[in-house]
Amino acid sequence: MDKGNFNEWVHAHTSELLRYAASRVKEPEIAEDLVQLTFIAAWNGREKFAQQSSPRTWLFSILKNKIADHYRKAYRDPVVHGLEARDVDHFTADGRWRAEHMPTEWDLDEQGRVERLQRFLAECLKKLPPHWRAAVEMKYLKEKDAAAICQELGITATNYWQQIHRAKVKLRECISARMASNPEP
Repeated sequence: MDKGNFNEWVHAHTSELLRYAASRVKEPEIAEDLVQLTFIAAWNGREKFAQQSSPRTWLFSILKNKIADHYRKAYRDPVVHGLEARDVDHFTADGRWRAEHMPTEWDLDEQGRVERLQRFLAECLKKLPPHWRAAVEMKYLKEKDAAAICQELGITATNYWQQIHRAKVKLRECISARMASNPEP
């Protein structure tokens, strides 16, 4: 493949690859980087392209692998998002809630309030760091056990429980704020 043909691929498929990547990662800059890495990998591996599939299919398979690599790296090298200090503020030395941070009950008697809670939960889950979100979704939505989650994410049990704890605190804060600012269905 020559440079001209490859440039045609770039022009023909960049926007579609970018839309796909942006739907899989939260930050637009990361989506752009992943698409760029996809084209670099395609150029470096152009001799391996056997033309048994379309260029679009081949590029998408490379992009999917780049996205998976991105999330594997995020799980193995998590960035601490500064909740340790807030955790100390939320709890006493024996692990109990401090009165000023104690969760309040949400009145969920009406159907509209349950629907709002579900909507707020979905919105707040999207705001979590990817490795926290994955751990929460696997535990509570897919009902996987801790050992399976640790193995799949490539993390220790201690790291897993820290992620779950921090995610729950962050979700509670986010949902409480949303419920308080939107009291009526």
